[in-house]
Amino acid sequence: MLVAIDGPAGSGKSSVARAVAGELGFIDLNTGAAYRAVALLALREGVNLEDGASLAGISHRVSLDGGGAWIDGTPIPEGDLRTPEVSAAASAVSARPEVRAVLLDVQREAARKAREQGGAVVEGRDIGTVVLPDAELKVYLSAAPEERARRRAHQTGREAELDRIREAMKQRDRQDSERASSPLKPAPDAVVLDTTTLSLDEVVSRVLDLARSLQKGA
Repeated sequence: MLVAIDGPAGSGKSSVARAVAGELGFIDLNTGAAYRAVALLALREGVNLEDGASLAGISHRVSLDGGGAWIDGTPIPEGDLRTPEVSAAASAVSARPEVRAVLLDVQREAARKAREQGGAVVEGRDIGTVVLPDAELKVYLSAAPEERARRRAHQTGREAELDRIREAMKQRDRQDSERASSPLKPAPDAVVLDTTTLSLDEVVSRVLDLARSLQKGA
């Protein structure tokens, strides 16, 4: 079984996906790690973030396995993928259709392997619409912009930078929703959950109920 979880930054995708995968015994597949790995590689090797062809070239060196990102066959620590510099670069990288075309195959192959191993919770921004339109369960998480910014500030220990984080999120939302290639939007058959006033446990419980209901009906 494949569970697709999409949504904007700060909507709770990663935390929910990790918890749901743990409860179901599935692989937690964070597809955003692939874009971050390309961004990290571009920064390391001085690749122009506006050069789609060059970015696509190095994207072939990135893979997803066991829920993590790899470069040239070497696993990359999550901490290396979560620096402010890599986050900013990943936003630019993910807007390049040439990169998305390469990583589409990477994501689908990782999901195929995970399905063979029992299943996966796959999270990102276009999983239900583009990457895995045949996923058995599609969930789209949303939340009010202010709440999403507050969560991100708390997660990163940067409460004093709330205003800057809020503006950065607005810019990322605009990029994600307006890009020509795979814009951020719920799949037509996705279950949309507004998490603004819900706790993490409440959101996880709702997604688990949906997944287990489908498992019983299979």
